[in-house]
Amino acid sequence: MEMRDLVALGDRLLDIDEAKFRQVVGLLEQMNDHPDIQRTIAVIRPRLVELRLSRRPTLKRLFCDPFEDLFEALGKADPMPLSVIERSLMNSLWPLVEAQVGKEQLRGYAPALQAGPERKALTEAFWAECATAAARLADGAVAGHYSEALELRMNPDRVRALADIATILSIAPEVAELKAALTPKPVPKLHADHVEAIQAIGRRVSRTKPDALRIFVLLAASRLTDPSVLLSGLWDMDLGQKPADRAALFMALSGTVVAQMEERSRAFQNAPPGAGTDRMAVADLALGLVASLDATRTAMEHSRNREFDQRLKQVRNSVHGMVRDQVLQDADSGIVAALGGLDGGKDGRAQLAQAENQARALRKCATIADTLGLRGELQAMTRKTTASLTEKARQALAGQAGGNPRTGYTAIRMIELIAGSAEANKIMDGIMNGGRQ
Repeated sequence: MEMRDLVALGDRLLDIDEAKFRQVVGLLEQMNDHPDIQRTIAVIRPRLVELRLSRRPTLKRLFCDPFEDLFEALGKADPMPLSVIERSLMNSLWPLVEAQVGKEQLRGYAPALQAGPERKALTEAFWAECATAAARLADGAVAGHYSEALELRMNPDRVRALADIATILSIAPEVAELKAALTPKPVPKLHADHVEAIQAIGRRVSRTKPDALRIFVLLAASRLTDPSVLLSGLWDMDLGQKPADRAALFMALSGTVVAQMEERSRAFQNAPPGAGTDRMAVADLALGLVASLDATRTAMEHSRNREFDQRLKQVRNSVHGMVRDQVLQDADSGIVAALGGLDGGKDGRAQLAQAENQARALRKCATIADTLGLRGELQAMTRKTTASLTEKARQALAGQAGGNPRTGYTAIRMIELIAGSAEANKIMDGIMNGGRQ
């Protein structure tokens, strides 16, 4: 198969069977440096991650290894790094680093891709040389200008990301240790051994390259399910800093964490209520943001700092509005209406799936309703929806003329998703016992 044939497949590669997909990935990797191939790999990357394919080791992958945790998230459920590096920036940067290091020198680093006694020393030497090349390129980057070499418009985020790449490569051996300690990613909770590793490696970074400590901490945070968890422990960590420097690092990380929460809280801000929205995605995001808010507030109490209080309050208000508009609003009519489309073929099945999605979201948001000041509204909507579903189930299952048992059992299933099995069984028993009387 020729390159143009592979590229022409585009997003259809997401739907082919696994065996063929693996074969195509192997072919794409043989032509990996071509821009069209890179664009195709970007399209199929979510499936690459899902299948966890073991891909062919290359110097380009070795180059990316220290900073790969900062690549933009692929899916909505993936944790977002606190300091994002675009893959497109990396793809433009690598050929320039190759050119600066030189083809002959790079060939000498090829054994680093294989297991062997020289691997560690070669890898660290490779990273050091790449750090020098990346630093030269970062020094020449100017925000607002078009970079002919990178073929990219250099906005402030890209200038910052270039500098971050150079800095991370300069502490790559320490980053490799950090990744080994915080594994597998994402780490849901910081344990004592995690904290000890962060402190020990961090003190080394602080001694040898103090300017790199901030990005080191951001890398540690990006290996966690919720980066704000690190913030709550950072105040008490010994990273070999003076008290003033520790406070400055804490404030810098706090600002980054809060800014990320602000951005995440705006995810559904402009979406019309309910229209085509994945309600479970809203609920998952809301739960994650509430957890981040709690962890951040705890950290602020430890530091006795009130600088971010107003911003955290605004994030809470955004989450409140998101849950109210996208999960609670018209939940009863949306869920109950799906019962009327059970015989509607594909459209009916899609409507039912959306209704089940909203029912699950309603139940999930019950765990944070109190925190958001929505307890009363959620309870009222749950009671109203359950009452409507109970009536539909009673009409269908209690022997009334024209009743459709499928409608009844689906209504009970919806009640179970919203209120739990015990409540659904209680209602079902009441209907069936009532029907026999």
